[in-house]
Amino acid sequence: MRNADGAPAGQGSSAYPVTGTVDVTGRVVPGASWADLDPVEFDRLRRLIGAAREKADQRLAVLDDLSLARELGVVRVAPPDGADGAEDAARPSAATAQGAQDADPARVEILLAGLLLFGRPEALRRFAPTHEAAIQVFDRVDGLSTGTNVFLRWPLLRLVEEFLARFRELNPAREVRFDLVRMRVPVYSEAAFREALANALLHRDYTAPGAVHVQWSEDQIIVSNPSGLPAGITVDSLLSAPPSPRNPLLADAFRRAGLVARTGRGIGQIWREQLRHGHAPPDHGRSGDHAVVVVLPGGRPDLGFARFVLMHELVGRVLSLPDLQIINRMRRQPRLRTEDVAQMLAVSKTEARRALFRMVRAGLVEIENAATPRRSWTLSEYTQRALRESAAAVATGEAAAAAARDAGAPSAGEAAGAPAGGTDARPAPAPPVDKAAPPSEAAG
Repeated sequence: MRNADGAPAGQGSSAYPVTGTVDVTGRVVPGASWADLDPVEFDRLRRLIGAAREKADQRLAVLDDLSLARELGVVRVAPPDGADGAEDAARPSAATAQGAQDADPARVEILLAGLLLFGRPEALRRFAPTHEAAIQVFDRVDGLSTGTNVFLRWPLLRLVEEFLARFRELNPAREVRFDLVRMRVPVYSEAAFREALANALLHRDYTAPGAVHVQWSEDQIIVSNPSGLPAGITVDSLLSAPPSPRNPLLADAFRRAGLVARTGRGIGQIWREQLRHGHAPPDHGRSGDHAVVVVLPGGRPDLGFARFVLMHELVGRVLSLPDLQIINRMRRQPRLRTEDVAQMLAVSKTEARRALFRMVRAGLVEIENAATPRRSWTLSEYTQRALRESAAAVATGEAAAAAARDAGAPSAGEAAGAPAGGTDARPAPAPPVDKAAPPSEAAG
């Protein structure tokens, strides 16, 4: 890959120096100026903040372009000749708060993070030659040829909007109903995809050549970036590791725009969204020293499980990620030991035991052989019954919709205004109230 001057990426006077050992997005880009930033991208950020409402930092929306860039820490204003610039570089002054027009453009230094967020495409090609993102849609017939194969060198916020727009066009949804409430269950979860895409863009090494790839097929989405896992992080510890962004300025900007979870726990969000929509969990097994890869399984969702989750959410008993992981695993492996759960959750046995006892109190899980060293855990009678009845309700609804389509008449749900394919709205058993704490939580 070569830059605008024909030199290899990372070399020549206009390319950003390749180090691979520091947060290069926090460094000044030599030669870049305020004119290389696009006012349209600042407006895009304000629009995203407005759409995100309470999830975003609304204070940013009322700032002018320069004040906004300085608040995010992605530009610096150098002091006038002979002046002490410590205070000026640290925060906007009364003068600079009036906007970019009140500052000498020659004094505005652009950090790579600012260029990636707000840069014009031509400036990105020149100063950030490693920055590129691609979306490929694989043909449904042979799984090899691509109907879409687009490579883009756009600023990050524009890329996210473009990729999300394409995602929505490609992502059909089915409907789960519970009483009078309807839940769309898409082939892929948008929240999971958004977090996976944001992670790939925010946590890539911008000194490494190669593009962020989104590869879409009928049964999975693969999102990858050309960077290894951060130091000290392994595939097994991704869920439990503390947040450690490779590019903190970019991560902070996305959080304040409301594009990603403010907790910094994007991996957990991906897992939870996949499971609550009835899909298999994400797979990071292809990640290694030179790439981070997440596979989002798609295909036909388990609508019965999605309905079971919705039932709890409707009564204010939202299932946590550990709840979903444990229930999902126990459906395939009915009895688990504490150490099995600890390994699955990548936590200590003590933490796993706490999670299991919380589920016991909620009536989701039961203990077997509680007073012996052979203690194990299994789904409660309530959970097993609720899962069976939820699956049966979905099957009944789908059979009725299919029969109605064959007869050329609307089903009961369609007659009431529900789309074809909706599930039976028979009430499932109510989730149990919390039980008293069982004895011997410290043992087993």
